[in-house]
Amino acid sequence: MPFKSKIPDSFEKNLISLYFQHSSIEKVLQVTNYDLPVSFATYHRILNKYGIIKSAGPNSRLSESLEVLSLINSYKVPLERVYHKYAPHSFKISTNTLHRIMHHIRLGATRRCGTALIISRESERDKYLIGQDTTLNRPQLGEAGDFSLPMGHTRMQDSHTKSITRVLQQEVFTKNCIDGTFPFNLVSTSLKPLFFINIADIKVAVFRLVIPDRFHHFSSFKLHNFSFRSTNDILCLKHRPGVGEIVEKYEELRFHPQPEEEVVINSRLNLALSRLPKHSTGFPE
Repeated sequence: MPFKSKIPDSFEKNLISLYFQHSSIEKVLQVTNYDLPVSFATYHRILNKYGIIKSAGPNSRLSESLEVLSLINSYKVPLERVYHKYAPHSFKISTNTLHRIMHHIRLGATRRCGTALIISRESERDKYLIGQDTTLNRPQLGEAGDFSLPMGHTRMQDSHTKSITRVLQQEVFTKNCIDGTFPFNLVSTSLKPLFFINIADIKVAVFRLVIPDRFHHFSSFKLHNFSFRSTNDILCLKHRPGVGEIVEKYEELRFHPQPEEEVVINSRLNLALSRLPKHSTGFPE
């Protein structure tokens, strides 16, 4: 029997907005001092009512870990030095987690899954949707967010449809989710990964999505300043690790038949970090 809420629609939409801002019900309850007039179970049912795919991991932690790893690669200094210089007040990811990520990179292993989307409009199939990452808060450095394709964490047991829908909801059509107008029909059940890329300790499945031209208003609490850019334009921008390799690999494969075997590439960040001597990153021998 469908869930029928007695809560006003406007309040339900506010709950959904809070969920997308904080990525978990637990976090929403914390920031509101547990003062919401709904139970944990009711909150879940409201999200299900609107077809919201629950988060598979906090994207803010993904941005933070990639930022620190990029700084380690750039400056060739110990992890703790980079972490404590740039991260003490705003970053939530721990040095233990970062050491674990570095360990997996050195082993060439991945322990988590992700999804990235190469999105074009029908009239401009050689331009891809990107936005600026807003999840890093380092105004003292005076830097705008890195540009990124829509991407995020995925659960290993998720279907491709569920994984793609989650990324679209969190990074492309968030306002539509809140308004109850999310375009579920954009996600075909036949979509399969074009290839995979290892970024940090995450094996990211890359999907291609072509959307009708009528979609031109995009919204997210994680990305802003959306635009469709060519591969050359994207490569000239400061972007998240892995983004350049994704569009380059897609350009290489786009006019060839889908390979029968799984294609897996490593990000340049992973390749560079795997070559660093252990003592240069502060990783225990």
